[in-house]
Amino acid sequence: MTGVNHALTGALVASSINRPILGLAGAFLSHFAIDSLPHWDYQVPGSTKNRRIAMVLDLSLSCLLLFVLGLGLDVNAWLFIAGGFLAILPDTMWLPYILQRKSSPFNKQTPLHIIRRLHIKIQWSETT
Repeated sequence: MTGVNHALTGALVASSINRPILGLAGAFLSHFAIDSLPHWDYQVPGSTKNRRIAMVLDLSLSCLLLFVLGLGLDVNAWLFIAGGFLAILPDTMWLPYILQRKSSPFNKQTPLHIIRRLHIKIQWSETT
């Protein structure tokens, strides 16, 4: 799923809940909730450079939308923007593997690897 989807969902969740702590926690958890829905994931063919460009464009569009909508809508701007960033955050754990085109190790028992395995399991319906 694209970062834009996660960012906008998280921003809407955070700004819809009147209690900032709960809204921000909900924004973070929204990442996993929408990843569990059937969706497609974009695959960038070619070099690592192409993948980096696609990721930078996705992140740039996400940031632009968060700031423009956060400042333009009748919402708490910082909560809207923070919720969007928190919803993107779980995907940052994959960056080293995405950028280097390596497979992520899953056999370790560290908290990060346990979360990675959970993340893979909930995306049972992801297609390319």
